[in-house]
Amino acid sequence: MDLIILSGLPASGKSTVARMLQTAFPYPILEKDRIKECLFDTLGFQSHEEKRRLDAAAARILLQTAEELLAAGGSVILDNNFDIAAGAALRELQARRRPRSVTLLLTADEAVLYERYLARDLAHTRHPGHAVSDRYPPLPGDPEVAPMEREGFARRYLDRGMGQVSWDGPVLTVDTTNLETLDRNALLAQVRAALEAQ
Repeated sequence: MDLIILSGLPASGKSTVARMLQTAFPYPILEKDRIKECLFDTLGFQSHEEKRRLDAAAARILLQTAEELLAAGGSVILDNNFDIAAGAALRELQARRRPRSVTLLLTADEAVLYERYLARDLAHTRHPGHAVSDRYPPLPGDPEVAPMEREGFARRYLDRGMGQVSWDGPVLTVDTTNLETLDRNALLAQVRAALEAQ
């Protein structure tokens, strides 16, 4: 059983790379953001603190689902930005289930990440719950969401330990500054070699 982990800051291309990987590793993809969106639509939130609790709940659901798949002998691709708490829980899962694991740590130029993040919010291509902090669903008359300033973008996520790997297994650092020129075949070969070496 294989555990392929995609980690990195928001807008680093985790979902794009996950779909690329799935062409060679036909495993289910579990994305924390999709779980969060279900929680946003079902429960909503009335404060930033409530939103953070939903984020923590989504991380727990993600790892519990992954563990059930591994326990049944399955393999899985995980897509999450893994803050400190989620990273510790992932390490515990690995210790219990002992899958072959490889992490793809996606990095990119900070200015590129910010521009992608901003464009995604302005295009409204993501669930609106990601872009608001105070209340979801919004009430009539709630102000439009102001895009995050560049100065706070990386700091907001780095302060939570995102972009750091604190769990087990080989780590492949992948520069996704230009996703269009990413060598898909070389990446798939690296992942396969890292898994088969275990």
